[in-house]
Amino acid sequence: MAAAIKKNDYFNGNKGQLWLNGKEILTVEKVKVVRKPKYEEVPDGKTGGVRRVEVGHTIEFSGTFVYSGKEDLDLFNVSEEIDGIVANTNMSGNVTKRLKLMDMTFDEETLIDFENGKVQRIELSGQAAEMQWLQEK
Repeated sequence: MAAAIKKNDYFNGNKGQLWLNGKEILTVEKVKVVRKPKYEEVPDGKTGGVRRVEVGHTIEFSGTFVYSGKEDLDLFNVSEEIDGIVANTNMSGNVTKRLKLMDMTFDEETLIDFENGKVQRIELSGQAAEMQWLQEK
């Protein structure tokens, strides 16, 4: 019989981290990485219809962090390859998943985002050419 899962065995978003080109972003609020398959419809000889066949994929990411004005955001202005590492740890601290994103490109750069009475948040979104699991336990 499988062991019962305890509440603190779950991931709840409280222990995530983000590094961009080796620099930790300390005020991360959320990060999401998604692998999206690309499909092509091809004739299906068995049924006479068509079926979808995966022909590649994209790796998309998005994230939000609180901006203090001291963060080094020159990453948007460099032509070199940008790598990122995203880590997520469950509540008990027993399981960590760490994913490396390579050759990242950003869709946009937020320069100023002012709202009265609110702390500024910077949103990042873009794609990575490759990914590699560094740690899955």
